[in-house]
Amino acid sequence: MSIPATVSRVLKYIPELQQQVQALTKRKEELLGRISRQLQGDAVNKESQRKISHHNSSFVVSTTRLNECEAVVHISCHETHKAPLSEILQCLENDGLFLLDASSSETFGGRFFYNLHFQVEKTNRLEPEILTEKLLPIYEKQRIF
Repeated sequence: MSIPATVSRVLKYIPELQQQVQALTKRKEELLGRISRQLQGDAVNKESQRKISHHNSSFVVSTTRLNECEAVVHISCHETHKAPLSEILQCLENDGLFLLDASSSETFGGRFFYNLHFQVEKTNRLEPEILTEKLLPIYEKQRIF
């Protein structure tokens, strides 16, 4: 091919390439927008799945899964139904949870709060309803005394 013919072909090919670049840029923006919306939806879903609480008339149990092997269990109870922390820990550790850290506090209104940080196995289910059922006998025992 001669130089003028090559230049002529290049001049025709450049606009085609520019159109392809514009189409690919538009497609990229659409995909990024879709991914962003999907990630935002997933983040909302994960947050709603991670923070679940179960209410009982005398105490509240909520769980937060921090990652595959750590979780936090929050327990709130009224002073009249306060269970010893040792019994709560024994109950949960018997279920395969390994305590990493614990704290407790009391409000002026007579509520006690236990924040328990556990190491857990991926397969271990930490549903508040199940934990509440396991802890309920401890709280019912306190109500009797």
